[in-house]
Amino acid sequence: MGDVEWPKDPGAYEQAVAVLLSCMHPQLVRVDGSGGDGGRDAQLTAPNGLHVFEMKSFTGRMTKGRRDKVEKSLGRAALLNPVSWDVIVPIDLNPTEEKWFSGLQQRFSFPLSWRGATWIKARLAEHPAVRRFYFADHHAELGHLLQEIARSHISPIDTAADAAARLRQLCDRLAELDPHYTFRITAGPGPHTDIEVLPAYPGADRDQPLHIALSITDPDSPEGESAASEFERCRRYGDPIELPAHYVQLSGPPSLLPPQGSDRVRLEAVPEPRDLPAQLIVTDPAGKRLAVLGLHMTSIRSGSHGGTLVGADATGAITCRLRLDRTTRESSIKIDVNVPEALRPGQWLDVVRFASYAEPATYLQMTLAGHAVNDPSPFRITPRHDGAVPVLRVLEQLVAIEQLAVTTLMVPKSPSPEDLRAIREAHTLLTGGAVDEVVTSVTMEADDTESIRGLFTAPQPVRLRQNHPAYEIRIFGQNVPIGPVQRTLPPLYASEHRRTADGWHITLTAGTEPGANVASIRRAG
Repeated sequence: MGDVEWPKDPGAYEQAVAVLLSCMHPQLVRVDGSGGDGGRDAQLTAPNGLHVFEMKSFTGRMTKGRRDKVEKSLGRAALLNPVSWDVIVPIDLNPTEEKWFSGLQQRFSFPLSWRGATWIKARLAEHPAVRRFYFADHHAELGHLLQEIARSHISPIDTAADAAARLRQLCDRLAELDPHYTFRITAGPGPHTDIEVLPAYPGADRDQPLHIALSITDPDSPEGESAASEFERCRRYGDPIELPAHYVQLSGPPSLLPPQGSDRVRLEAVPEPRDLPAQLIVTDPAGKRLAVLGLHMTSIRSGSHGGTLVGADATGAITCRLRLDRTTRESSIKIDVNVPEALRPGQWLDVVRFASYAEPATYLQMTLAGHAVNDPSPFRITPRHDGAVPVLRVLEQLVAIEQLAVTTLMVPKSPSPEDLRAIREAHTLLTGGAVDEVVTSVTMEADDTESIRGLFTAPQPVRLRQNHPAYEIRIFGQNVPIGPVQRTLPPLYASEHRRTADGWHITLTAGTEPGANVASIRRAG
């Protein structure tokens, strides 16, 4: 590693350290100090609380005036009730200064940390791109690194694994060109090789903007019109797009420009994390609620005119994109369905119940953190003809089966007809109903008695009941316990008999008239 040159301008130093901290903690938030920074230049909200960072560009020794400034910043930061406070200064404390800083700790309940020159250099060794860009002769370092990349690719490639390793190595080395951006290479088969330039952390594109312009020589061609439209969409809302490389002009420091040879360029605003509860609410024209689906909104992409907030329901089956336009104050909602391979019935039920009401005759409204983001508006979809209501009934039956049989089930995407029939039977039995079953014949063993011999000489019906103490029905490859059931057979007649050592082996057959062969199964007790 080359020498570290501390930026002399306080603003440049704070920018450099802020980028270093962002590389270490991607969710770091910068604090604009124009209106007073409250004793911190950056902060990180973690599960255990607020971590505060203060940067001071002092060099030399910690004079009384400098100590006073540190103490003043610390006092303001203490009002935030942080769980830690780090001050980052390119000075390693001498014993006297160490005693002074240790004395400050006795006045505060949260830990204080002095991050001096040695600590900064160690972190820069872990993030060499930051050192090259901010703490060294950037252009000289860049030239050396480019030469290293060129030399490292002279060795031959013998296998596909060698090629994949070479691409990974190239991406890793390209990332060392600049701390603000990373590169992603996608190659073949065919002539296309895509190289994406992506912000390395949220806000990196603001720290070091990469200026992008569109140069379309054939604006009236379909390809040219499409490229212009896509570029405008990305500029306005930050949407991810891909354009032919010959249309895109990039300008900025040399390390920001992607390598030559890419056929297409991918542009997008870096998604920023969000953690917002939301609801999709379906109402009738009079405003009565019909269904609701809970969402968790997790990220947003922003552009000059607005952005798109993205989230999903708990199952991941429903993805929602809320487009907000700051200039017109209008919003639009796009809902995509990507059904998982298997879900619990209750999870499916929420999704299908919501979908069953999603039709042109109903209205959709969205709330975000409890506040409505749009007025109820009609669904804009093609009317369904897929029988959503029967599916809803099946899922309601499955939820009841889980509760009454004290079991769990995983519903596949496409249940078989046999499974659907088994669901109906299980639900009927568990809710006190009777299930019919066709019986053509049964066999029985009987003792040699006068009444049994009478079955052979005079045709008279036999009425039998069978008890099953632990009856089960198989659903989705799983045995569902129904409990004790009683099976009442239809009237049966002896059609065959033979003598056995203990009595008689008898075959009983149902009648041939309609409905004469139907048995009834019902839960016992």
